[in-house]
Amino acid sequence: MAAKQTVSPEEIQKIARLSKLHLDDEKLELYTQQINAILEHVQKLQELDLTGIEPLSHVLDLVNVTRPDESAVSMEREKALANAPLVEAGSPAKRATDGEFFLVPKVITTDQ
Repeated sequence: MAAKQTVSPEEIQKIARLSKLHLDDEKLELYTQQINAILEHVQKLQELDLTGIEPLSHVLDLVNVTRPDESAVSMEREKALANAPLVEAGSPAKRATDGEFFLVPKVITTDQ
C-alpha cells in the first residue's frame, strides 16, 4: 500500500503562484483541506481489489448502432424536384427549382 499523499499549504501556494493566482490565508487553508480530502478519497479507491475487472470506457454497456454503408439507387432528380414548393400559390406549373437545385430565399446578406 502506498504512503498517504497530502499537500502542504506551501505546495498550494506554489501552484497558485504558477497559475498567477493570489490566495489569501483563508483560501489557502480551504484549498489545502479540499485537495487533501480529494487525495484521501482517491487513496481509498486505490485500496479496492479490482482483480479480474476489465477497465471501462463508459459505465453503461453501449453498442454503437449503425447500418452498413451500402450504395443504393437515389431518387431521380425530377421526382425529387417535383416536391419543391410552389412559387405562387395556385400556380402548379412553377415550382421553386431551376431544374437542377431547389431554390430557397437568400438568408445571409453582405449588406450592412
